[in-house]
Amino acid sequence: MNGFSASEAALEGFRLTRERPGTIAVWSIINALAILLLGGVMLLSLGLPFIDFMKKGGLTNGDPEAMAEMLSHSWPAFMLVMVLVVLFLSVLTGGIYRLVLRPGERGLAHLRLGADEFRLTAVNLGLFAIGVFSLVAAELVVAAVTAQGGAAAGVAAGILAAVPVTWIGVRLSLATPITFAERRISISASWTFTRGRFWPLFGMIALSLVFYVMIWVLMAMIIGPLVQLAGGSVNLLELKHLGPTAIAVGIVTFLAQMLLPVLQWVIIYAPFAVAYQQLHGDQPANPLRARTERV
Repeated sequence: MNGFSASEAALEGFRLTRERPGTIAVWSIINALAILLLGGVMLLSLGLPFIDFMKKGGLTNGDPEAMAEMLSHSWPAFMLVMVLVVLFLSVLTGGIYRLVLRPGERGLAHLRLGADEFRLTAVNLGLFAIGVFSLVAAELVVAAVTAQGGAAAGVAAGILAAVPVTWIGVRLSLATPITFAERRISISASWTFTRGRFWPLFGMIALSLVFYVMIWVLMAMIIGPLVQLAGGSVNLLELKHLGPTAIAVGIVTFLAQMLLPVLQWVIIYAPFAVAYQQLHGDQPANPLRARTERV
């Protein structure tokens, strides 16, 4: 078995951020523009049902029945929007994998829209379908056990049901880097590739999730006091009361909100590329990391 360090792989997102800050900044701008574009597409495609849903505070209230009713009337448009979202996230994921596995390939800040990205989109949609099926199956089992044995039995069943769902998720976790690196669609290849490697991969994913939360907490710790210094979030929303401090805080908050999702995406997905690289026995393709290791 080739050497694999879960901690080293989990830190890859931080290394990329340190070595390629300009690239991360460009990705943040592109991500913000993509959100605006996808929001416009959503409004145009979902139409009046979605607008009424938003006016009634559907997203804020988190009413699953209202959302289900809205989607039942607009599911083709919703599917289109979902595919577009997955395509964009696959483009961003491809950029991350390209920096780790093929840093010599260029593009718009290493982002491309080509065969690699379409293959990643197909795999991500397949993984999404598998995930939904697994979660629904687990939920049905838990509901049946709860109905028969009560709440305590339902909690125990939920814990037990999480085990196979987690196991399946980890076993399929390298499907996207394999697809990118080997230029072929094969979710089953991850199942074969990860055999006997569950625990180190599980450790890597767990560490990545911890770092993901840490980034969010750090941003909150920085932005929270700044917002209070500007008079609170309510004051920031009242344009007529905006002073120099509030304007500066508003700009910093906006930039942080642009940067945060991209940073978190890099923190989550960069480790999978390194995991594939190390388990496959490849030498680091990133010249910056290779140069640092020689020093």
